[in-house]
Amino acid sequence: MALKPFTLSLLLGLTVSLFACSSDEAEQSNTAPVAQSDQQPQAEPVVKNTTETTGIAPATANKVVKTVKAEKPRPISTATAVAKLNQVITNSLRQPDLPDFSQYTNVKQKKQAFFDFLLPLADTANEQVLRLREELLHINAQRINKQQQQRLSRLAKVYKIKTKDPQEQLHLLLRKLQTIPPSLVLAQAANESAWGTSRFAVEGNNLFGQWCFKAGCGLVPSGRPEGANYEVRLFKTPQDSVSAYVRNLNSHGGYIDLRRIRECLLNNKEPVTGRALAAGLLHYSSRGEAYIKEIRQMIRVNKLEQWQQTWWGTDQQHVCYELVQLPQAQVSNEQFASHTNITSKE
Repeated sequence: MALKPFTLSLLLGLTVSLFACSSDEAEQSNTAPVAQSDQQPQAEPVVKNTTETTGIAPATANKVVKTVKAEKPRPISTATAVAKLNQVITNSLRQPDLPDFSQYTNVKQKKQAFFDFLLPLADTANEQVLRLREELLHINAQRINKQQQQRLSRLAKVYKIKTKDPQEQLHLLLRKLQTIPPSLVLAQAANESAWGTSRFAVEGNNLFGQWCFKAGCGLVPSGRPEGANYEVRLFKTPQDSVSAYVRNLNSHGGYIDLRRIRECLLNNKEPVTGRALAAGLLHYSSRGEAYIKEIRQMIRVNKLEQWQQTWWGTDQQHVCYELVQLPQAQVSNEQFASHTNITSKE
């Protein structure tokens, strides 16, 4: 997904400001003040009025301060500048609170209001992915410095990459970091949050039923099995929920099939659709294949993307055909419990 014109302008403007501020700070910190001295020495200098006339304290009025030549500002690497810029932009992108969608009595209006609210959040989450990719693309794999190694190590932990080799981390991060079709974001959010009216959405800004596993990290589902320790995660804003959902699909081992489908389509220069990627959601719900069919139906019925009755998923000659075929076997309870999502609509 291409960045919007206003986003590109914001990126360019902040980049210029970032370098300008860096140069100004370097010059200011390396230049000492210079005291002015009179051209004609006086026989009996009077110091009591020095402070009033020159602003220099009496004790230092007759001292000569040496001029220190300003050093050239230290250059900032492009990768570091992009990383700092990304943080500034991310901190500034805050969306409003979740609206009260229960106030709508007209189903069509309710759906439209939900999609109108969520689409900008989906776009922002994808822009965050693209900015992070841009940062990584500015790292020279053959000349990775210490700061970049630390950055890659942190990202590798977030995206569940086990290798400790910086070059391999960079390669795998670029494979995992890709955008998610807005059609899939909207369909899953509507399904998981009951169109923004579920308890988890209203009380925790959780639009996708994502779990957490520390006591107090979220809301306890009323139907949680005895002995289970998961909670439904709390988010500060709906935007945080959407961004976490995109990060989850890009990192969790349960969605490797989704990422393989996306990679196959990108490598063959074909559109990445929610219909295709939905095949990689087998582990998102205990309902397995039935859940995938429901998400696809929501995309089709609500016209979230162009929908062709005959598509490449039925063409055995298509290079990505095998990747979107759904297995008939049901997901076991143990397998489902190992993942991070829940489909309860409390």
